Amino acid sequence: MLKRLIILGSLFVLITGFSFYALATHDQHSQPLKGQDNQNPALILYYGETCPHCKIVEKYIADNKIDQKLAIAQKEVYNNTANSQELLTRAKSCQLDTATVGVPFLWTGSDCLIGDQPIIDFLNKQIK
Repeated sequence: MLKRLIILGSLFVLITGFSFYALATHDQHSQPLKGQDNQNPALILYYGETCPHCKIVEKYIADNKIDQKLAIAQKEVYNNTANSQELLTRAKSCQLDTATVGVPFLWTGSDCLIGDQPIIDFLNKQIK
């Protein structure tokens, strides 16, 4: 009887653990660029409060209502250490030199784009 309870308990733990793993893996690999909510954005724009190139991208997003067409989060990095560290982690994943990486910086879920015009060009392609 005890042996049977141990086996059933072990199976329950394994199935529950596998379920959590499968759900977490599925969420990470199935994020389309369109139709995401702002809780789980497909795109993240890192910007600096006083960055002139960032202002160009922000104006483009506002003028073209990009945030209504694509799930895009905007994270300020000059005054927010957590956002700054997150940007560096994204840059490392793209094998960029973290000592020289700057803003505006767009994370697409797998790729990194730096600079106002490359980001605007990418967003143009996404909304068309």
